[in-house]
Amino acid sequence: MALLNSGDSRLELKEAELGWIPFSKAYLTEATEYQLRFKGEHPDIRMQDVPMPFYKRDSFHYATFLTPFQAGTLNVQVNGEQHDAFVYPDSRKLTAEQFDLMVEEILQEANICFQLSGLETGVDSSGRSRDVSWTQWAYIDRSFHQLRQVFTKISAQPFRRLEKQPLMMKRDKVRRVSHSTMTWLDRKGYGTDIPPHVYTEKTFETTDVYENRIVKKQAIDLLMLLGRYETVERVEIARQAKAYRSVLKRWLNGAFLDGISSHRGSYTVTQKFRKHPVYRLWYQWFDRLYKHAQEGVGFEYPIALKDTFELYEMWCFMKIIRYLRELGYLKNPAQIFRITKEGLFLNLAENKESRIDLRGGMTLYFQRVYQANTKEFHTYTQRMIPDIVLEGEDSIIVFDPKYRVPGNLGTALGEMHKYRDGILHRETGKRAVKEVYILTPTLEEDAAVMRYFEESFHKKYGMGAVQMVAGAHNDSIRKTLAECLKLLSV
Repeated sequence: MALLNSGDSRLELKEAELGWIPFSKAYLTEATEYQLRFKGEHPDIRMQDVPMPFYKRDSFHYATFLTPFQAGTLNVQVNGEQHDAFVYPDSRKLTAEQFDLMVEEILQEANICFQLSGLETGVDSSGRSRDVSWTQWAYIDRSFHQLRQVFTKISAQPFRRLEKQPLMMKRDKVRRVSHSTMTWLDRKGYGTDIPPHVYTEKTFETTDVYENRIVKKQAIDLLMLLGRYETVERVEIARQAKAYRSVLKRWLNGAFLDGISSHRGSYTVTQKFRKHPVYRLWYQWFDRLYKHAQEGVGFEYPIALKDTFELYEMWCFMKIIRYLRELGYLKNPAQIFRITKEGLFLNLAENKESRIDLRGGMTLYFQRVYQANTKEFHTYTQRMIPDIVLEGEDSIIVFDPKYRVPGNLGTALGEMHKYRDGILHRETGKRAVKEVYILTPTLEEDAAVMRYFEESFHKKYGMGAVQMVAGAHNDSIRKTLAECLKLLSV
């Protein structure tokens, strides 16, 4: 796409290779910080209607701004004049498919840990499926009483309509001559010679309407579904499913549903289902019944697409949990969950120290806090919070997810020295951090030409970079993690 015209000639942007260039000629990429300068008095520069704070130095006014995380059109106002710029995607950014995959893998591993933890509480679910699942059964068992109340209200005042039924009747029994009777007499040619039996229509009230047919069809579907739960190995579930089936059988054999024909084929949501206060509750109950294709534990707080770096940190942590589980080191996964009255959540929010005890006296942490007064390990300078920590009795391995730093790994690794030098073992006073690794979604072709990813570099310096890419096999982190476990076990 061609770059859109943008800005005023007095507004300039600094690029690393070209220096100061007119803003209208700049190639902007998402989530990138740029320097601006403006020549003139009283600059009023607004990005997406947000004023930019400029400071004056010499004959120019300077400011810095960060482009939005998403690609697209950027509205720029220069002293009241409207302009447009285009923010291009960052080639290092994860795709939308990888974003969805990270969410799916986090919740998938969390669900496995939940199964192993022995906790009992509600979980989130999404997607539609006709297969039985423990989340679906939990929904049925928890809300069947609500369905019973709704059915009682529907059967007490169901939808009805008037229907006309054709029949032959003795002429002396006809109380009112209808238009259909007159038409029949004319068509037959009787004229004034009226026969002893005439055609007429009788109006009667019926409940055999579309919405009630759907109610019967859904009741039959639920009866069949509960039949599958009757065959499960858990005795209490099978017994309760049988009790629910007996209720449904009474409904189907009762006066209300017995005279209604069952709907066949697919069905749609009519305005009556949308607006009627009782029928709407019935349809919503069955709509939620089949939304249990993906079972998983919810996040403690929503993650926006612009906060992919936070999601990447959580994803790396949960992937490490998975590899530890596969290696047989996982001991108590219940510690990563937080139970509230709203449900069960992954306790992985920023600056909330989450831990999992491992076999061999080791512990895995997310957002581990080290400061001057922490017990086993402490810092003598500033408070430090590495993202992922594998902690032994007297030593530490740090894994630091760095989303979107493939072109600046040297600087990122340089920052890791603060962990190696600044975290000490309280009893011995020695440096506690043995090895430090950056986890990054660097592409294979880029990692192949960078020494930070080489095994020899890792062994020689005890630090380096490891690939962690959504959708990839990630064999490097498995191997690195296994070596770290051996180091902490010594």
